[in-house]
Amino acid sequence: MTALERKEKTEAYLKGLDIPINPWLPVIEEEADTIIRTAEDIAKRIIILVYLGGYAEEGDRREIVDFLQSEALWDSVSDYEKELLSKRRLTEKDKIKISWQSENIYLLLWAINKIDLLDLPIEHCNIGEMFDLLPGPFEPTRDYIQNATVRSKPEILDKSDLIYRLHWAAREANLRNQDIPGDIDIEILQEWHYAINWVTYYNDDWDDIQTDT
Repeated sequence: MTALERKEKTEAYLKGLDIPINPWLPVIEEEADTIIRTAEDIAKRIIILVYLGGYAEEGDRREIVDFLQSEALWDSVSDYEKELLSKRRLTEKDKIKISWQSENIYLLLWAINKIDLLDLPIEHCNIGEMFDLLPGPFEPTRDYIQNATVRSKPEILDKSDLIYRLHWAAREANLRNQDIPGDIDIEILQEWHYAINWVTYYNDDWDDIQTDT
């Protein structure tokens, strides 16, 4: 499927849901030009986000850092995450920002086939259910990482295109002080867009991902 065909398919789907489209919104990358992160890299990122969330929930900072280092994950922790994990106490702003990353985790779990169906971003993910899809607290992560499998490039690009166009519709509604169509939650959508753009190498570093529409 070409990028234009993917755009047209997404637009037809959104029209069927009565969600506005922008026909001038560009196509995303062609499949041949897209690189998808490896299942190993995605699984590592999930685990890092989980333990960062644990620290935000009053987890032991030193224990978390030691664990990530012992599991050979520390090199995959971003500079901003290392800065957070160097703080003896997180601010409320830090904690809120980290809490939203549960939605990043949800999207990434879908990307490695741990979640079968990724519906529209309407309801917040169930954190308790997600924990069933992860290694237990401070359990070894090697098998989880090595056994992860990434979805096909067409599946990921289909979802990327949908999230991109949905995000435009949600932002446009916000700008016009209108209800967001389809009960879409723009904050969930923001996190999904961030995560899917990382999966498709919109930028190399997790800290530098953009969610342009």
